[in-house]
Amino acid sequence: MVDMVETSVECCKIISEDVKNAIVLEGSPELGLIGNILGWLLVEELNMKQIGYIDSKEFPPLAVLYKGVAIHPFRIYSKDGIVLFLSDFIIPPNVSYDMSNAIVNWMERNNSKGLITFNSMVVMEKTDTVAVAANSKDALKYLEEYNLPILPFGNINGLSGALLTRTAIKNIPASCLFAEVLNQYPDPRAAASLVNVLNRMLDIDVNAQPLLKEADEIEERLKELAKRVQNENEPDSPIYS
Repeated sequence: MVDMVETSVECCKIISEDVKNAIVLEGSPELGLIGNILGWLLVEELNMKQIGYIDSKEFPPLAVLYKGVAIHPFRIYSKDGIVLFLSDFIIPPNVSYDMSNAIVNWMERNNSKGLITFNSMVVMEKTDTVAVAANSKDALKYLEEYNLPILPFGNINGLSGALLTRTAIKNIPASCLFAEVLNQYPDPRAAASLVNVLNRMLDIDVNAQPLLKEADEIEERLKELAKRVQNENEPDSPIYS
């Protein structure tokens, strides 16, 4: 039987197996749901095993259906030296501080190599550029070899931002990958833009095609909806003759 270890802080706790010397990934649904969409792809493509979950009385009353089975809304997965913290809801701001401490405590106990978190940046026009930020100059220098633009200014919202500051305090290297989004709606194409970067960083081979296919289907439905709305707004006969 696998030992489940509890990591507790004031308002949340992690119940999971220990995984030593891993790279930790964090995916939670901010603008465009980038982290959540990418996280689910990693679970499927890498055939990751669930090793635990995070729990809190401050979480929304929610269960997630996966292949007909109700599962915990914030799960922890692992495979081949990679650990993924994956949430299916937006982390309440009052929980982010304690949760980030719990995750960093878990990383310290397991001597984790570092953290990569996923987020988004709002742009006026998409170019599929992936920008990066880090929690230290040394971590930023490591990212230079991937020739990715550095996001020089701005705020990092949600659990991503809390994790970058908490890992910095503990001298754990951490970085954040930003995908371009136009608005708050789910954007599988933006999430797919992170896949090639992540493949290079982790030396893995994840196929982004499922996300691109999903993006095509969403875009086609939006076009049909726009066309339907336009037809409904057109007058049956010209105003002037």
